[in-house]
Amino acid sequence: MVGTGERTHNFHFLSRDDARRRGREARRCSGRILWWRRRLGRIGWAWPRAEIRGMDTDDEGCQRADELVSLDRLRLDPPRAMAREMAALRNYDLDGLRGLAALSVAIGHCATAIGGLGPAYRMTFATARGATLQDAVFRLLHILFHADAAVIVFFVLSGLVLTRSLRNRDDGVIPYVARRFFRLVPVAAASALIIGFLTPASTWAQILGAAVLYDTSLNGVLWTLQIEAWGSLWVYAAATGKRIHPVLFLGLLAATFAVSYFDHRPIPLFMSAFALGAIVDDLPAVAINRVTAIFGLVALMTADFLLGPGFAMRCWQMAGAFCVVAYVARNSMWLTSNSFAHFLGRVSYPFYLLHLAGALIAVKLGVRAMGIDPFSLFAVYSVVSVGIAIVLAWITHLAVEVPGMAIGEKARRLLTMRQRVAPAAA
Repeated sequence: MVGTGERTHNFHFLSRDDARRRGREARRCSGRILWWRRRLGRIGWAWPRAEIRGMDTDDEGCQRADELVSLDRLRLDPPRAMAREMAALRNYDLDGLRGLAALSVAIGHCATAIGGLGPAYRMTFATARGATLQDAVFRLLHILFHADAAVIVFFVLSGLVLTRSLRNRDDGVIPYVARRFFRLVPVAAASALIIGFLTPASTWAQILGAAVLYDTSLNGVLWTLQIEAWGSLWVYAAATGKRIHPVLFLGLLAATFAVSYFDHRPIPLFMSAFALGAIVDDLPAVAINRVTAIFGLVALMTADFLLGPGFAMRCWQMAGAFCVVAYVARNSMWLTSNSFAHFLGRVSYPFYLLHLAGALIAVKLGVRAMGIDPFSLFAVYSVVSVGIAIVLAWITHLAVEVPGMAIGEKARRLLTMRQRVAPAAA
């Protein structure tokens, strides 16, 4: 209060000169907020752990930072204060989970490259008897670094994140598609050029097809991006239906699960993963605890070993991913809240697409030709290829992904503005 030495933000108690001075100071701090946001974002800064959970983790994490940043804290320590306030808008544990899932894909593919696609990859509980030590060890590595399961985590995460981004905003389907296009395609195009350069047998038709997510022959993981594109449209339809009436949303959920049951092709099957992500925030708190998270993690990682390939395996994997994502969405743990996981989360998309480039460079460096035992070769090959992929991903993140997201956001705003102006002009 005034007269007691305490600070006040009630400007009507201040003199006109003091009010003008504080107004100028507030504008200067607002400029510093934007400057630090851009600078720290470009270098892939992982903000400190969030204390308030529930905001979108894709591109919306900073949308209300100007409202929450304390003027006094920014005056003392601008970057750290701004990071603390902006972290309250975003669940960075979800970013960490995404980064760890991408790392699991890369290491799992390294295990496949060294251990092969035989018993080490396809072994189930029923066929495990009589397995060699090498096959058993590499099968265990596939369980610990389960590339297939990590992809399903991506789908559930996308369903959750995109649903949150559409909860309080509907700019129309065209701005939404434009924003998703610039989110997915620029990095895919950059990765296609890099991998095409490293693959002498590649053709321009393959590179162009991979750049637009059409041809998966150059980079096998692009099949998941095709599902991501369809899943993005599904989430928009679900969010629109829920906004109109909850019954429409429930009907779409039921139809999606029914189609997945009868049609086991990848696109209709994995739409159920996006549907599960869309209902994560609707779960009661009592249903989300460590027991369900541990159960989900075990089901996610061991379903193919215990059940073998088939629809039942996919159901268990999606249910497991649902439990894990639901827990991380509301709780924090060291595995997903450390700085390394956050950094991987920031570069997870280019890293996911470019881990093949890291493997190709490792082969060109002669790592695969080293005369050592398979276990040591796996360790060396993983460290070298993943390390190279992280460097490539970080460069691509700064040079392609961040500018692409900025262009997508500008395109969304421009298209939204035109949609709003057109009816008014009519």
